[in-house]
Amino acid sequence: MKKILFIGPPGSGKGTQAKILERNGFKTIGTGNLIRNSTDPKIIRYREVEYLEGKLLSDKLIFGLIEKEILSLPKNCEGYILDGAIRNIEQAKYAREKGIVNLILYFSVDENTAIERILKRNGGRSDDNLISVKKRFEEYKEKTEPSLKYLKKNFEFHKIDASKTIEEVNKKVLKILKLRD
Repeated sequence: MKKILFIGPPGSGKGTQAKILERNGFKTIGTGNLIRNSTDPKIIRYREVEYLEGKLLSDKLIFGLIEKEILSLPKNCEGYILDGAIRNIEQAKYAREKGIVNLILYFSVDENTAIERILKRNGGRSDDNLISVKKRFEEYKEKTEPSLKYLKKNFEFHKIDASKTIEEVNKKVLKILKLRD
């Protein structure tokens, strides 16, 4: 089973590429959806109070949700894509220790291109405005970018130029995964 992490800044196209791969039998595991759909009392409290205060959910709770989701995957699943699951070095180390990931696809895109994409997209997040997007990008640079060095050293790692078109990026993803389009 392929255990793929999609990582990259906001607006790099991770979610779009994950949706496309679902046609090839992959399951997308997005931490945002897991948090929104959880019935765990601790996570409900987080959604109601702590998220609004800008607090992050603990790594233990996030990975508990992820591991539960992985265990529920059907046997015929080609693999899964973690989207937004690893945001710091501690989480990357945990994913390695637990064998949750065996392949990294890093979607590289410059900040201006990413911001332009986010502000143009339809059906995006409710906080897709310039101030919020810039804040998310700053958080990515501060917390997630430092984990890239660790990920490169400890996993099969592929960098993808995500500034290309959806189709061009998808061809690269399919080539890396040895899949046909």
